[in-house]
Amino acid sequence: MIEMLEKSQIIDILNDLEMEEEIEILYACEAGSRIWGFAGEESDYDVRFIYKKANARDYLSLKDDRGVIELAGDGIDIVGWDIKKALKMHFKSNPQLREWLISPEVYIDNGVEGIFDDLGGFDTNILKNHYLNVALKHWKRYSGLEFGNVKIKKYLYVIRSILSWNLLNSRIDPPLSIQDLLDNPHCEVSSDINEAIFNLIEYIQYGSKFSEQTIFKLNNFILNSLNSMNKVKSESVKDIDMYDERFRLLMYR
Repeated sequence: MIEMLEKSQIIDILNDLEMEEEIEILYACEAGSRIWGFAGEESDYDVRFIYKKANARDYLSLKDDRGVIELAGDGIDIVGWDIKKALKMHFKSNPQLREWLISPEVYIDNGVEGIFDDLGGFDTNILKNHYLNVALKHWKRYSGLEFGNVKIKKYLYVIRSILSWNLLNSRIDPPLSIQDLLDNPHCEVSSDINEAIFNLIEYIQYGSKFSEQTIFKLNNFILNSLNSMNKVKSESVKDIDMYDERFRLLMYR
């Protein structure tokens, strides 16, 4: 069982990380299953953040820099992106970044909304392709397992991705939690499938039992959904010069 952490404890860890790495954290949030609505007793805290180097001169270097900081501890997984990388990912309509920016659990926010103002939205087609790829990856990996070996969380990854794709296909920005996805009036899921999904969530959260029939229903739902989903071409046209200018402004703020 993962030890429960208070919000203040996570903020303290991030503050210590700032000092150790000589950075300024501009934004930090919770991501992953705790936000998606199906965290269990063994679920880590997935903390994600955007930072900039405390000394602007550190950007003027020939050394290769991934622009990523990672820290793993007991029950907590922390990943941060340098603001330069984050701006590049926004330019590319990166789906992970979108989910970070709309997370309802924010630990630090030093005006992150202003960072991405007027830079355009996230390309719907890029997001659709992302959720399709996630669904296919996990489905291909786990769909052939016997009933007793089914990876329940992976099933929910697939289902959440399908529900997100469906809303995007209706030109609706998908929320993050599986509950909010199902509650959306444009989410056309039968009561049987809705019940089956919550059977799996209750299994993860409370150890409740579910039947082989539940998996059978969801298998049919997933297969039918994947057969109707397709990859699409990006429609995004963005001005990289605007991103360069935003990066320069952030260096001197």
